[in-house]
Amino acid sequence: MGRLGLEMDRLGLDMGSPLKPSSVASHLVTAIGRVQLVFNRMDNYGQEVAEAKIREKLNTDKVKLWLPPYTTAENQQGEMPKDLIKKYAADLMLSEDSVSQILEDLRKHALAKLAERNKFQASGIATLKIKVASKVGKLTKQIISVEISLDKTGAELKRIAAEEAEVDLRHLKLIASGKVISDKDPLKLQNIKNGSQVMLVVLSGHEVAYMDHHDEEVSAVSKTREAAELLSSRAEEEDDAFDVQIADQKGRPLALPKHEKKSLTLAMALHEKGRLALKQKHYSQALLLLLEADKSFGACSAEIMASVDNYAILNLDIVWCYLCLENIRELPDADKRLQKCEEMFHRSYGQYMERLTIIKGGADAERILMMRLHLLKGIVAFHQHNVSAADHLLQQAKDEYFMLQVDPEAVTHLVEIGFTIREARLGLRTNQGNVEKAAEYIMKDRQDKEEIRQKIKKDREERQKAKKYGLCANGESLNMSNVGLLVNMQYPKKAAIKALKKANNDIDQALELLKTHPELMETDSANISPIQLSDKDIAQLVELGFEPEMVITALHKHGGDTSKAAEDLIKYGGVLPNSSDESYSEDSTPSTSSESSPDKRQQQQRQEENKVIDELVSDLPQEEDEHLDFDMNDEKQFLDHYMALIQSLK
Repeated sequence: MGRLGLEMDRLGLDMGSPLKPSSVASHLVTAIGRVQLVFNRMDNYGQEVAEAKIREKLNTDKVKLWLPPYTTAENQQGEMPKDLIKKYAADLMLSEDSVSQILEDLRKHALAKLAERNKFQASGIATLKIKVASKVGKLTKQIISVEISLDKTGAELKRIAAEEAEVDLRHLKLIASGKVISDKDPLKLQNIKNGSQVMLVVLSGHEVAYMDHHDEEVSAVSKTREAAELLSSRAEEEDDAFDVQIADQKGRPLALPKHEKKSLTLAMALHEKGRLALKQKHYSQALLLLLEADKSFGACSAEIMASVDNYAILNLDIVWCYLCLENIRELPDADKRLQKCEEMFHRSYGQYMERLTIIKGGADAERILMMRLHLLKGIVAFHQHNVSAADHLLQQAKDEYFMLQVDPEAVTHLVEIGFTIREARLGLRTNQGNVEKAAEYIMKDRQDKEEIRQKIKKDREERQKAKKYGLCANGESLNMSNVGLLVNMQYPKKAAIKALKKANNDIDQALELLKTHPELMETDSANISPIQLSDKDIAQLVELGFEPEMVITALHKHGGDTSKAAEDLIKYGGVLPNSSDESYSEDSTPSTSSESSPDKRQQQQRQEENKVIDELVSDLPQEEDEHLDFDMNDEKQFLDHYMALIQSLK
């Protein structure tokens, strides 16, 4: 199936302009500074490799350094056999002094772990290692050791961590095993164990300012999730005011069950907000949003997730955040996520991108995702001390990088003739840098997208018409295309509608009903043919806080006159009587204030919800291929530095 895209349209509203790309200079400065921090940490890399190799040998030889003769009964340094030191030094080409020191360090570490385990077994007090993402405040330690009962909640652990790190509790998040630790639940119910590693994330100054600007009490992440949940509920309701479509890689809407559409809308909205924060280099906030999306994708069916690449890209984005937060080597979760990502890419695209080529006619644009995957896998392999694998993967990423490079002059030329930078880059990458073919590709892509937009608009209008006639017996909306088919077969429209509603849109059953139940043919078409309503008129009244269904009913009653429809909606407090009810007439008496006040409160609540959703979707990307467009400046900086580090080890 490929990738699912979230198509979002708010009737009558401008959904906001695309993001302005940051300057190349800004990207370079940020990336160089970030990579330099990584480079500075490589001073001890040789020591880490040596420790890993000696630890492997100790495990193979079943040497237990915390027992005699290596450790005395008083847990002091015992006797380290010289033959063992000489053997390891010769096998690993290290000095005997280095081996001796590493063995002593490993012995002390083993004793510390043993003491922590014994304490946990005796008292239930666990020792957790909290690893700090980047530099936090005045804190100089990268690892904070915390002792706490696993019966305590995440909030208590967060309070202790905030005190140790000397940061505002409200701006701190803790992550373990790729999940944000919940404040409410006990640690033992969140897969936290004695010795677990926890990542501490503090929002940057820019992110804190962003949060303070929007809400003094509620975090930006929680607020975004609440808005996304509202949007997903509207998607399930098929609310005309917010036309949410789940689309395939070509931008074509997919017909999904309502509950599936709701789950996917929530997960994809959170993912897109996380990607937006990632582009703005708000890495801490991006990671939290992406992990929220990760949790939400868990509610989607395995069948859908197995056939699309959305979840694969999410895992790629999460690991990219780990790298930018300087935690790529501390979290084993990174390796697991990249393995999952690669498996899902192969399942969705094909082993050699062949499925994608069949679906889209080419796979060059998606190769940028494979380049980032191979880069991240190479960096993870490097930190796992697998230098040969890292070298191979980084070389693969380098080759892909050069294949994806586009000529700046070609981009400029395409922009000068009216295309966007995004269109120019994607067009050139898809057509191997050929400017003429890129221009043709972009024009064809625009044409295809416009045809899809027109189809979506037509489908929305059909859904609005269908609402006037009520639901089928099984609760589904009436299929207006099937109504058209029966009318073309010379059946009266009202009879066709009645039959299809009884047959739950099954056209064969509807035909059988029309043949066997002649009473359905007794039609009165006076009230069956709706007038054509414009999206603008509907949106105008919906913006006043009225329900779309009530708006459509009122407009039909008054022949599309928005003024009269508005008067009627106000007269009845936004909830019109049934159209068959004689009380629904021009002379009807409006509801009393006490009767309509609940309706007014409901309208007010709906208006507030609309504002929250508008804020959520205002900066979501409008193009389904937005995830394939990045300039690769950061990737190039990381690639160059890690390849240089590997070269220095040869």
